[in-house]
Amino acid sequence: MEEREETIDLQELLQILKKRLLLIFILALTATIISGVYTHFFVTPIYQTSTQMIISNLDDDNPITTSDIHLSLQLINTFNDIILSPRILDQVTEELNPAGGLGNMSASNASSSQVIVLTVQHEDPLMAYSIANTTAEIFSDEVTGIMNVDTVSILAPARLPTSPISPNLTLNIAIGLAIGAMFGIFLALLLEFLDKTVKTEKDVEKLINLPVLGVITLTTAEDFK
Repeated sequence: MEEREETIDLQELLQILKKRLLLIFILALTATIISGVYTHFFVTPIYQTSTQMIISNLDDDNPITTSDIHLSLQLINTFNDIILSPRILDQVTEELNPAGGLGNMSASNASSSQVIVLTVQHEDPLMAYSIANTTAEIFSDEVTGIMNVDTVSILAPARLPTSPISPNLTLNIAIGLAIGAMFGIFLALLLEFLDKTVKTEKDVEKLINLPVLGVITLTTAEDFK
C-alpha cells in the first residue's frame, strides 16, 4: 500500500510540473539569457600566459653532480619568492608602467623539478605577455647577485595569449539554465501548495475524505442548442 502511495505522489508531482511547464521554461530561458548577456558584456575577460625558467648552481668546467641538482631543488621555493618580491616587480612596473597593475602573478614548480613556471593573468593579453617576459628577464639578471647561482636559463618565453581563460561563457550559461530551471520548479510547487481551490473530484475526495459518488455537469443554453 505504501508503495502505491509513493507512486501516486510521484505522478501528482509530475502532473504539477507538467501543468506549470510554461512557467518553468520561461524562468529557465530568462536566467539563461541574463547569464549569457552579463557574462558577454559585463564580465572582464582575463588572459593568461606563462614562461619557464631553470636555475642551477653549476660551474662550466665541472660536470653536473647529484648534489648540484639537490641544492637547486632545495632552493626552488626561495627562487619562487624572489620572482614575486618587490625588488623584481618594482623594476617590472617601472619599465612597463602597466595600466591596471601587474595583474595576478604566481611562481611554481612541479614536484622534484628544477623548472620554475611564472604565470601571469591580466585583462590585457599584450600586457600579460610583456609582464611575463620582462619579469623573467629581470629575474635572470638579478638573481645571480642575490643568490649564489651561476646559470639562469629561460626555457620557454611567454606567448601572446589569443583567447581568455575566463569567463567561461558556456559554463555560465549552463549554470544560469540550471538555476532558472530549479527556481521555476520551486515556484511551481510553491504555487500549487498555496492554491487551495477545488478543481477536480479528486480534490473533493481529499478535502472531505469521502468518495465521490457522482459528478454534475454544468450546462449552458449553447449546450442545449
